[in-house]
Amino acid sequence: MKNIGEDTLHALREGDHKAFEEIFVLYFLKIKTFISAYIKSDADAEDLAEEIFLNLWHNRASIDTSKSFNSYLHTIARNAALNFISHTLARESYQNNYSEPDAGFTSEDELIAHETALLIEMAVERMPEQRRQVYKLSKEEGLKNEEIARRLNTTKRNVESQLSLALKDIRKAISVLLFLLP
Repeated sequence: MKNIGEDTLHALREGDHKAFEEIFVLYFLKIKTFISAYIKSDADAEDLAEEIFLNLWHNRASIDTSKSFNSYLHTIARNAALNFISHTLARESYQNNYSEPDAGFTSEDELIAHETALLIEMAVERMPEQRRQVYKLSKEEGLKNEEIARRLNTTKRNVESQLSLALKDIRKAISVLLFLLP
């Protein structure tokens, strides 16, 4: 596999879009495949890989060009996959322990559920228009990504990206509540 040279990394650090595109083309599929092997979901792996490259662009000035870029991306991808698995297991554990109909919800449980729903609603309302539309069509109307793309006259990839960003916004919004829970 071809390695990215220091010149390309320096250009990326300076905000060169062509350098970023070269890195993206060279590494995206490799990162997506690597993550997919961990989490066993191509769609989620693609979302995580896109997020990695988005963060790479936003944090480009902090890239250390004297160190191995391959190792740098590998570490970021591994951490993203492990974080995804951790969050998935935590969510499943929560659902198994607190979402059963006969679990005997208390008024405190109901309050937490209501506050969570309110935080999600507020997060959705603060989203950019297209992201909000994509999220509502997916979650509230149950449309598939292809159907949303046709309805909004955009690409399936854009719909997937907007959904990923919407879920990130929601996770960020409810994370405050989760830290307050015992």
